[in-house]
Amino acid sequence: MDQTIERVDVVIVGAGLSGIAAAVELKETHPERSFVMIEARADVGGTWDLFRYPGIRSDSDMFTLGYSFKPWTPEKSIASGGAILDYLKETVDEYGLTPHIRLGRRVLSADWSQDDRSWDLQIVGPTGRELVSCSYLYVAAGYYDHDGGHKPEFPGQSAFRGSVVHPQQWPDDLDCTGKRVAVIGSGATAITLVPALAQTASKVTMVQRSPSYVAIDSDVDEEANRLRVEVGGHEAFTRIRLRNTHDQQAKYRFARADPEAFKKPLFDEIEKIVGRDCRERHFTPAYEPWDQRLCLVPNGDLFHAIRDGRADVVTGHIETFTETGLRMTSGEEVPADVIVTATGLRLVTLGKILFSLDGEPIDFSKTFTYKGVAFSGVPNLLMAFGYLNSSWTLRLELVNRFWSSLLTRMDELGAAVVTPVLRDEDQGMTRGPWIKDVSSGYLVRHMGEMPVQGDRAPWINPQVHEQMRDLLSAPLEDGALRFS
Repeated sequence: MDQTIERVDVVIVGAGLSGIAAAVELKETHPERSFVMIEARADVGGTWDLFRYPGIRSDSDMFTLGYSFKPWTPEKSIASGGAILDYLKETVDEYGLTPHIRLGRRVLSADWSQDDRSWDLQIVGPTGRELVSCSYLYVAAGYYDHDGGHKPEFPGQSAFRGSVVHPQQWPDDLDCTGKRVAVIGSGATAITLVPALAQTASKVTMVQRSPSYVAIDSDVDEEANRLRVEVGGHEAFTRIRLRNTHDQQAKYRFARADPEAFKKPLFDEIEKIVGRDCRERHFTPAYEPWDQRLCLVPNGDLFHAIRDGRADVVTGHIETFTETGLRMTSGEEVPADVIVTATGLRLVTLGKILFSLDGEPIDFSKTFTYKGVAFSGVPNLLMAFGYLNSSWTLRLELVNRFWSSLLTRMDELGAAVVTPVLRDEDQGMTRGPWIKDVSSGYLVRHMGEMPVQGDRAPWINPQVHEQMRDLLSAPLEDGALRFS
């Protein structure tokens, strides 16, 4: 007997920060549409449910990482992972999303049927295979591979007699109290882990191949807390969100236009705590600001741990693991009982779903991105992706407003299908990377699997908020969207 196919208007893949925002937008603006949310994990929260390493926190303020429809009210604007997870679960409850969420289910494949004008999804769940058909597919699965992070092979790793752990798979029973810990890496994860572990470990050493740019800032926004008293929580949130959005973009433009002037206050703040010698040796990157993401150090906690002798930094190349730690190519030995490989993430395209059009596999690297959210030649499919130089949610909410407008226009036209299609004048466009001007290893390793950018709108994917806002609010009748 044929397996029963469940039919809904919309499937949202993912119930993390992105998926929850999409579901709220859909429910608020198109309540007539039926939808389900397919989440592979056993609980909602996405990234904030996945990562459980010590000190996990936001690396952007919660006035811009939080939702505009649910003002962030806790005192700390740089929040712990647990506080963010609570916030997301509150959002699910407040907006009645629980009945729509299917936990513990992974979308294996999605095939577009031209005859039926629908996506047919093969899903594996707790009781086996499930089939769901939908008119529109919104992929909000993020871009991390939840099955594991990037784990380069180090020489001699098998000789090490202690524990080796990747932050993405932090064991619940790992206790670093009184132990010597080496953290390999210099990105946001390492910079978070080192001061957190240094609270109880005997010594924590950050072992980095090269430095990253870091900015010291307070985890409490005093102006926001004052405004809450003066004008109320919602108005305070709105004002601070607008201020922070403007500041983030202004700082990004300043960094790209005058990198030397941008670096000086960053370096000055570091030197106030650990001195010039430490800053020059370990916190002076060889690249320009925002070639890679700027890392946040709340209250300077990393540098206070270094100054107090609870942590230190070794910059250079690892020659080999040893029985008792690491040996650098300089000959320096780094003793360790635990080695944390904060060596980055593995990225995936569209949640590792196998996509096809009437049975023919889709190679997304052969497509052009439509406004950074859809793909040339692929119907009724949208992908959520945030900013790399500002808070993720700022772009998400632009994407969702665009999506809502697109659904409304489809209704007005009586259209069942909308497909981005290259116009005559777009043929032979110059092909560029999906995200330009980045050098972060985790992104560069993945770029070849993503769609490409063209040299003109709407086939571009800007990372500047004003440009993205203008792009996604432009008229839908651009000649590139084909309604049928």
